[in-house]
Amino acid sequence: MTTSSNTAPTASNRQDGLIRETPEDVLAELDTVAEAGRVHMAALDPELADAVGFTHFDSSASEDNLITMLLARDDLHRLASQTLVRIKSRDDKRSYLGVVVRGPFSEADAVPPNSSMAIGVVVQGKKVQYTFGYHGRCEVEILGEESNGKLVPPRYRPRPKSPVFLLNEAESEAVLGVSGDLSLGQVVGYENMEARINSKDKAVLPRHTGIVGTTGGGKSTTVATSIHRFQSAGIATIVFDVEGEYTHVDEPTDHPAMLEALRRRGMKPEGVRDLHVYHLVGRETTNPRHSNRHEFALNFSNLSPYAIAEILEMSDAQQERFHRAYDVAKLLMRDFGIFPRRGNDAEERESLEVDELTTGYPKMTLQHVLDVVNAYLYTLSEVGKSEQKSAGTGTGRKAKGSAMEAIGDDNGGSEASNSTGASSLQLFSEFRTNPSMVLQRVHAQKSTHEVSWRALAARVHRLRRLKIFDVRGVAAIDFRQMLQPGRVSVVDLSDTDSPHLNNLVIADILRGLQETQEERYKVASNGGQAIVPALIIVEEAHEFLSAHRISQMPVLFEQVARIAKRGRKRWLGLVFVTQLPQHLPNEVLGLLNNFIIHKISDAAVINRMQKSIGSIDSSLWNRVARLAPGQALASFAGFTRPLMVAIDPAPCKRLLVD
Repeated sequence: MTTSSNTAPTASNRQDGLIRETPEDVLAELDTVAEAGRVHMAALDPELADAVGFTHFDSSASEDNLITMLLARDDLHRLASQTLVRIKSRDDKRSYLGVVVRGPFSEADAVPPNSSMAIGVVVQGKKVQYTFGYHGRCEVEILGEESNGKLVPPRYRPRPKSPVFLLNEAESEAVLGVSGDLSLGQVVGYENMEARINSKDKAVLPRHTGIVGTTGGGKSTTVATSIHRFQSAGIATIVFDVEGEYTHVDEPTDHPAMLEALRRRGMKPEGVRDLHVYHLVGRETTNPRHSNRHEFALNFSNLSPYAIAEILEMSDAQQERFHRAYDVAKLLMRDFGIFPRRGNDAEERESLEVDELTTGYPKMTLQHVLDVVNAYLYTLSEVGKSEQKSAGTGTGRKAKGSAMEAIGDDNGGSEASNSTGASSLQLFSEFRTNPSMVLQRVHAQKSTHEVSWRALAARVHRLRRLKIFDVRGVAAIDFRQMLQPGRVSVVDLSDTDSPHLNNLVIADILRGLQETQEERYKVASNGGQAIVPALIIVEEAHEFLSAHRISQMPVLFEQVARIAKRGRKRWLGLVFVTQLPQHLPNEVLGLLNNFIIHKISDAAVINRMQKSIGSIDSSLWNRVARLAPGQALASFAGFTRPLMVAIDPAPCKRLLVD
């Protein structure tokens, strides 16, 4: 052992002969080496001290747009998955931006990781203190080449041994496009960066969003958090709530786990303002004491006859007869002066412009159609045929077994007698004042097959027994009120117990919201004003727009598609929420541009969605099956690339349902 001349060995050491002074020639040589080292270090680029790693050589397994990066053991802690980096290719003086998509992984310096030596050292960790030196390896996806302050598609690859630098959070936010007024949560891999979207950017929210994931993954929390954030931004939010989960969102959360999560995020529990709860007439809501509770009925005239036929799953024969009855009812409404009224040119024009693929005939009620169906059944019955033959003699008998006889009118009463006495046909709408006119219209458009008419009558009567159409004293929804800035409207469908009924309600309200937003858009555009954005959240979307229903209900899907396409320009966005994304057909997924994807365990579902959503790379899809509750893969039109996000806890109350 040697020591420098500045070290003063003790007398005892000198006597032992264990320490000797370093020879002068050796000291001079060490000084020369040190001086050469100082000159070499001074010549090094000080920028390299900030490099987190360097690009590796390519191999036969290399892939386009993917670069292997190596980093020293001491720099491993500086890098995480999804971290943004800048690669400076010094040989050709090009600069690239990339993102870590795989790793970083730790690799031994001296031996392969699967060698017996490496395995033995690790396995015998309790007994063997020695370990191999190691370094880090990761894969970086090239996002683009930096050129004049812009990011352009890369034409080349970074050269080997190019230094790689971390982007700070401010730079990363700008590159990822996560600045905005609405926060989804924290970006995984960063300490303080939030995934934010711009509520004022028409290219973001009106582009339509899908929130998917298995039960327990955090979808409902994401929806509750979104409702709170949308309301704060002044967006009108409408929620179709099939479980009654969101009828208390105007109250702060009291759930212990959510309170603790809020505390860790530095947030406080808080309910939304201006909540209104809607429920169908005759049905209950999970918040019956709410001060802004609205009972509503549906107007039959608002529903497309084609959508009704599809929702009721009518056969082809039944649909043919339903549309025949509908057309006869329109003629009779004109005959009776119901609509259009005589001499009213505006109503005359309106009657000619009705698009029955999207809406119904103005002022038509379900009772009008039922009366026509009853008239057809009457004319096809033996009693009706016999009465027709004897009508001229005045010996007609009262029809027995008429489809409406035992039902009565909408108020529960029976109006079996007709004022004219022209026949014993049972009618309950305005048509009852002149049964002969009804029969004339029916005879003018003859039809056969009494069995098919009875099957149709059964389905239409099923609608009537719901007691939700044209109910006296119960108003329909005021869509203008729903679309007020910052209003949250929860349509509670938890007490319907019928997907068919839910679909009728959703179809009617979607149509009404779209028409109202169209009118508001025209007014705002003519006045040079901004329109109030609106978002419609459809829970359990697979019940409304499943592949089976789409194939059976093409007209209903066309309505949704029309709303989706026209809504983009008119600030009307759709949000579909489902725990069964495999039931959503490609036609529906094709309407969506934004996704919040929670945990999905089924590999087949992940694979199918991966094929349908082309903007998310495989490295992120590989993590979907392992996401923790509350974590999600977020892909929005405003983001440069999809991000892993820890969704913020919901500050408002959500009812926990099984």
